[in-house]
Amino acid sequence: MNSRIEFSGNEMSWYAARLLYESVVSDSKTVAPLCEESTILIEAQDEEDARRKANRLGKQRGHSYRNPYGEKVAWKFVNVIELQDLCEDRIENGTEVFSRLFRKGAKGE
Repeated sequence: MNSRIEFSGNEMSWYAARLLYESVVSDSKTVAPLCEESTILIEAQDEEDARRKANRLGKQRGHSYRNPYGEKVAWKFVNVIELQDLCEDRIENGTEVFSRLFRKGAKGE
C-alpha cells in the first residue's frame, strides 16, 4: 500500500506523531510531574515536514487552568517522541495509527 497522495504536484503522506506533555503545578511539592503521551495524525510531504508540523501543533495544544486547590496547572509540550509513516492508502475506521514492538517482560512492560 502507498500512503502517498498527490497534492498540488507534491506527494503527501500520513504520519502518526507521539507527543510528550508534562504538567507543572504552581507551588506543588510533587516529586515527579504527571506526563501525557498523545498520538496525533499529521499529513506531510516527508518526515521533516511532519516533525515540523507535529512540533508546531504540540506547542499550540499546551494549556493551563486552575485546579480545585486554586493552583495553576500548566501542560507544557516537551517534544515529539516518535514519528511513524502510516503506509496506508486511506485513513478510515480501523486504520492503525501507532504500533510498537517490545519483548514481554522487558523493563517498563
